[in-house]
Amino acid sequence: MPSITFAVVPSSTPGDSRVALDAVCTELTKLLGTTVRGTCPESYSALVSELEKDRVQYAWMSPALLVLTEENIQLRPLLSAVRGNRTDYCAALFVDADQPIHKLEQLAGKTVAWVDPTSASYLYPRLHLAARGVDPAELFGEELFLRSHAEVVRAVFDGRADAGATYAERPKRGEPIQRAGFCDVMPDRPARVLEWSQPIPNDVIVGHGLLSRPDHRSFSNAILTLAERPNGRQLLYNAFHTEQFVTTPRAALRPLFDLVRLARSRGLFPHL
Repeated sequence: MPSITFAVVPSSTPGDSRVALDAVCTELTKLLGTTVRGTCPESYSALVSELEKDRVQYAWMSPALLVLTEENIQLRPLLSAVRGNRTDYCAALFVDADQPIHKLEQLAGKTVAWVDPTSASYLYPRLHLAARGVDPAELFGEELFLRSHAEVVRAVFDGRADAGATYAERPKRGEPIQRAGFCDVMPDRPARVLEWSQPIPNDVIVGHGLLSRPDHRSFSNAILTLAERPNGRQLLYNAFHTEQFVTTPRAALRPLFDLVRLARSRGLFPHL
């Protein structure tokens, strides 16, 4: 391969910037002996378009986007992010704790902010609400898609949205929330979680299906080697907000494929 393009959609985490990605790509270039360039598509749909045009060989994405993208492109999940010794998280439907909203029913006719129609933090809460007998399309008066967790959080706290959905780690009963989009983006503002989704697989690094297994193995090994080095771990944290990576067994994503089919059958993807 003459060169590799590694794509990351900007998010809310402390890194995920072009500068952080470029630093990772510089080290991957040294390890692989092949030029690795970073690119930051402005949205999930833009990332999918670049993959479809074969302009991107490797990408960082949510498992939900992987499942949806595989309807048109063959992708291979390679590595899963590990955060807090976990390979999963939850989606939290939250509000500004200073607002008098304490129950799901109080969101009737209100505005909700989502990251993207293909994000797991959109899919899982909608499935959760449907399982409770609540039609998301009828509950909310308006739905905003703001492209990043950071913008979702800001929209809730600046009043553009009454509620939002972001990533979070569900604490044990009685313990405070230690990790969530609102903790990372606006830690000084109190948030109230109204609903928690079931566990969601962490983000994954995927390889284009047109590449060979040895190519994928080399790229994965370079990431894992970088994660073993102190400076490499910091670079990966800056770019992906993750302490380490583990290989992704394809079977681990099978439940998500089933969830997407279920969501399709229930009309929970009206924007796709």
